Amino acid sequence: MARKNEDAASVMAFDALYTTNQIQKLKVLLPYIDSSMQKHLAVYIKYMELQYTMTHVRKHPFQICGCSLPDSKTPDLHRLCQELCLYSSPEEIRQLEQFQNMLKTLETVQEMSQTMAAMQEIFPGMSEGFSFGSAADAVNDGEEQGASQPSMMDMLMNMLTPEQRAMYEMFQNAPPSSE
Repeated sequence: MARKNEDAASVMAFDALYTTNQIQKLKVLLPYIDSSMQKHLAVYIKYMELQYTMTHVRKHPFQICGCSLPDSKTPDLHRLCQELCLYSSPEEIRQLEQFQNMLKTLETVQEMSQTMAAMQEIFPGMSEGFSFGSAADAVNDGEEQGASQPSMMDMLMNMLTPEQRAMYEMFQNAPPSSE
């Protein structure tokens, strides 16, 4: 429960910045108003918040303090997904969880690539004994060398879960982006 309150703190801070005590009092009074008038009061409260926000932004045109990442910091997409889950429907939560799993797979693939590069630097002769291609390439290379040796890629792929392997293959077969 503490984590949920911590994540909601940024939303509460934003809401507090763009409202007044008078508007907050109206929100407190809303349940005590006759039910036929609640809708009208709710619209009036939102109108007052919009009016106050527009006035506040005109008076203070600078960046909202605490509402942006430092230039040097990359966004933590896992935390962003967790924070969005607090305000999401079950279907949206499922999609966010899929996105998080995709991020984990990409991180694993990136780590594998870095590991392969480091291994080639540490053991330069290793590339002679191992192929970085497909299993078929390894068999062909092995026939030429007189022995069948597993490819480095096959060994690394065996470390992945089936879901991670499918994600890796999907990204390997994707057309290159034109940037």
